[in-house]
Amino acid sequence: MNENFLVLLGLGNAARSEGKSLADQIDAILPQTQCTQCDFEGCKPYSQAIVSGEAEINQCPPGGQDGVDALAELLGRQTLPLNQTHGETKPKRIAIVDEKACIGCTLCIKACPVDAFVGSSKVMTQVIAQECTGCDLCLPVCPVDCIDMIESESYAKIPYEDSDQIYDALNQRQIIERAIRDNSRERYQFHQARLERNKHERDELLKSKTIALKEKMAKDKSQKEKIEAAIQRVKQSKKNNETK
Repeated sequence: MNENFLVLLGLGNAARSEGKSLADQIDAILPQTQCTQCDFEGCKPYSQAIVSGEAEINQCPPGGQDGVDALAELLGRQTLPLNQTHGETKPKRIAIVDEKACIGCTLCIKACPVDAFVGSSKVMTQVIAQECTGCDLCLPVCPVDCIDMIESESYAKIPYEDSDQIYDALNQRQIIERAIRDNSRERYQFHQARLERNKHERDELLKSKTIALKEKMAKDKSQKEKIEAAIQRVKQSKKNNETK
């Protein structure tokens, strides 16, 4: 018996019992690292791609083989081996920043899909450890390699001596895992909404600047036409005077 598989399957079944969509049931099982290793922009887009047939169930390294098996059970499919081309399953990890080496470039802040970094330009960046999903997206963007990933605490093995003890332990694990996933999912959604809001604000600013520029150009053209008309009147006046 694999307790991790049972916990993950329990998350999917709980979402099903709550009447959630198939994509949401799949998303409940996915680890919510938002790492993009599956070749999609996050766990929810990946879950939607599985439903639509655009992706297989074995493209999530953070979810591991247990995640693949849980998805297969949920969907009533034959399980598949984890596709190693998307990466290897690693222990749960979180990012830490070397305070002495950090230059405050903020590139990690921009790369983090759940806003787990705090800081500002030219100020040392810090990680909110409990919010970090271990996605590794901050590593390649750091120009001074001041970010390391360290293993976080893992759960103790559940003893299989007492059935009630097993049930209680699995139930507790499921509650914890759901809370972690819900929090990461909400932070990812907030991050995406913030990016969309910023894009909208930039687009509106560009739009207003474009309108202002067009108005200025139209005004300048009108002014130029007035000046040219005045010059022509002066020339015509001189010509008329010369013919008298």
